Amino acid sequence: MDWLPAHVLPKWLLLVGVIAALNGVQNTLRPVFSHKVYASREGVRQATPLAARLFGLWNVTSAMVRVYAAYHMNERGAYILCLGTFVIACYHFVSEMLFFGTLATAAGSISPILVASSSIVAMVSQYSYYVGK
Repeated sequence: MDWLPAHVLPKWLLLVGVIAALNGVQNTLRPVFSHKVYASREGVRQATPLAARLFGLWNVTSAMVRVYAAYHMNERGAYILCLGTFVIACYHFVSEMLFFGTLATAAGSISPILVASSSIVAMVSQYSYYVGK
C-alpha cells in the first residue's frame, strides 16, 4: 500500500477527504441526504435542492484540499488551508445548530462537528511536527 500516507494524521485527512468527496457527489445528485442533516429541531426540512447542491460542491472542494494536504503535509499553505476547511465546517455546523436552529441534535448533524473539531485539535497539535516553525 505504497499510495497511503505514512502517518496517522495524513491517513485521517485522506479518509475524511474521500468521505467528503463521496458526500459531495451524493448531495449534488440526491438532495434528500441534505434534508436529513438540515432538519430543524421541529423536523422541518431546511435545505432546498439548490442549498444541497452548494453544500455538495463545498464538500468536493474541501475534499480536494484535504486529499492534497494528506500527501503534502510539510507544505505550510496546504496544511493551513486544510485546517481552515475544518474550522469553516465546525463553525458552520455549530452555528446552524446553536444560533439558527436549522440542525437538529442527531447523528447526521453531530458527526460532522465531531470530525471537524477533532481534526482541528489534531492538526493544531501536530503543526510543528509537519510544518515546523
